[in-house]
Amino acid sequence: MFAIFTSLLTGFNLIQFEKSDQLTRIGVPRPRQTEAEWCSAVLLGHADSDSSTVEDLFALMPPDFEQKFKNPCFYDACHQTNNGTKRKLRCLPFFHVLGVDKCGSTDLYYRIVRHPQISPNNGVLHKETSWWSWRRYGHKLRTDTHHKESFIDYLHYFDGLSEKLEKDSSSYNSITVDGTPMDFWDFTGWPQIPQNVNVGNPKILTPHLMKYLNPYVKFILIFRQPSERLFSDYIFLKLGEPTAKAFHEKVLKSIKMFNNCCANNTVRACLFSRELQIKMPVRLHVGVYSVFLEEWRKVFDMENFLFLRTEDYSKNIKGTLKKVFTFLGVDDITETMMEDISKGKRVYETKRKKKSGTMLSETKRILDNFYYPYLRKLHALTNDDRFLWQNK
Repeated sequence: MFAIFTSLLTGFNLIQFEKSDQLTRIGVPRPRQTEAEWCSAVLLGHADSDSSTVEDLFALMPPDFEQKFKNPCFYDACHQTNNGTKRKLRCLPFFHVLGVDKCGSTDLYYRIVRHPQISPNNGVLHKETSWWSWRRYGHKLRTDTHHKESFIDYLHYFDGLSEKLEKDSSSYNSITVDGTPMDFWDFTGWPQIPQNVNVGNPKILTPHLMKYLNPYVKFILIFRQPSERLFSDYIFLKLGEPTAKAFHEKVLKSIKMFNNCCANNTVRACLFSRELQIKMPVRLHVGVYSVFLEEWRKVFDMENFLFLRTEDYSKNIKGTLKKVFTFLGVDDITETMMEDISKGKRVYETKRKKKSGTMLSETKRILDNFYYPYLRKLHALTNDDRFLWQNK
């Protein structure tokens, strides 16, 4: 076993990533040239829930994806069962609905997975694994009481597809998805990543780790005008009295806390601070889209992303879904099925927001001014005028 363990450890240049523009066929990951099959036994030497760090994913051999599947799947040569070791198929997601919270990502997700070729995961509501942002680090929304989940735990979220592929040869073009919106913006677990130990600024974040293990993954991001997103978020999470006045006061306090942090730290450091995220009365940080997107764009090429806007999605669900299915390279569906998917009832609308009305015009003005420079940067990153929200 020791020989297997040592043979599977691999060196990795943390800066240079393999380009993702050469695929063996549309949407199918190119195989990696490795001498041995992937082995989960390697992870046994990394599992320590009481450690101040998490598993070193760079110490794992990158999976050698099977070419017969459209989805990135690979065999684990060391899967442990009650009857001993067996070879087991494992899968990573073909794509992520990466966010953003209260931008319609949940409604979009549930429509996407109604495509017969797309399988949901086994996470919360068959949508969110929360692994990359929270569960890996033992985090929850505002507490650190969850036990740390391993990479093997993450792979289990996609057992539905792996079991389906092993049983049904006609399902080889099926794909699966992770729909965790926090993965886009919550990098606050960065001090626990081994490569970041004893450094003031993170060298490695979620995008680097995803790229290493799943280099051809695709991302769907849906953005909403950030001031409107924040008010909906405030009402949905019950962060205070559901009134415009209470929201206004908490916005002022949050902006003050954020500005105080930025007076002595970089914007990046403040946005990646778990302490600040927990203490701010409203989740002001989630709407600073450009800073988070910049981290993803440092690692992944533009063709890995599909950018959508909530306001456009609400007006044309059917047209948006057609863009999504084209981006994913899945089979065409009948017009009847497309109509059925598009016209279904909206899910997870913030009903309490209708009772709360709208935010104060002064609150809207303050928030729009706060987010404006970040929207300019988002526009530059996407080269898309829609994300200035000049014409809603």
